[in-house]
Amino acid sequence: MRWIPNALTLGNALMGCLALTFLRIMDLESLTYCMGLALFFDLLDGWAARKLGTDGAMGVQLDSLADAITFGVVPGLLWFHAGMAFLPWWFALIGLAPTLASIYRLARFNLGLAGSQGFIGMPTPANALFLLGVVWAMEAAVLPKLEGAMAYVVFGGVTAYSTYTLNSPWPIMSFKDMPRGGAALASRIFFALLSVTLLIIFQVAAFAFIIPLLLVFSTLENRVFKPTAS
Repeated sequence: MRWIPNALTLGNALMGCLALTFLRIMDLESLTYCMGLALFFDLLDGWAARKLGTDGAMGVQLDSLADAITFGVVPGLLWFHAGMAFLPWWFALIGLAPTLASIYRLARFNLGLAGSQGFIGMPTPANALFLLGVVWAMEAAVLPKLEGAMAYVVFGGVTAYSTYTLNSPWPIMSFKDMPRGGAALASRIFFALLSVTLLIIFQVAAFAFIIPLLLVFSTLENRVFKPTAS
């Protein structure tokens, strides 16, 4: 039974590798399914390790290596390829910056510098969902067609936001560590309901809005509501 958590982590890595093959032919739907399964494995492996009492240094390193593929390399390459559709390659190349920032964040996380219960800076899975959502929003025309100078501004802005938030000093709330009650709990419930509503309306493209909202609600919670953890 001790092998189960590591097998789940390797499942995450496998989904990341499959996502890269679908990225090569720009099969966005299949890539999204792979990312969804990878996220499921990523959530499950830590839970399984704690339940089985097998969490340790090996699992931490393996988890970060898997995340580097699935939530680091895949979204960065996806954003780079998306940029190539309407920008010259030399500018679209900055779309790989979130990959480098993700790898740096994962190294910091292994050293305990990126938070344990809550997070300091945007977690790599959340950032991957953000970039995936932006690409879906562009494909589904949820975002206006990017042309001319606006294309450079929007692509550069999204890239800068994604890259900076990964290693920013901003606390990001974790639903593993729920507040006991009051305004902080109400804020989280409202955020969850708003996220579900956006997902129903915009489907995968909703993550282009949900992840920035996560940062907004986290800031409100930490600076205004000041929750007491359960």
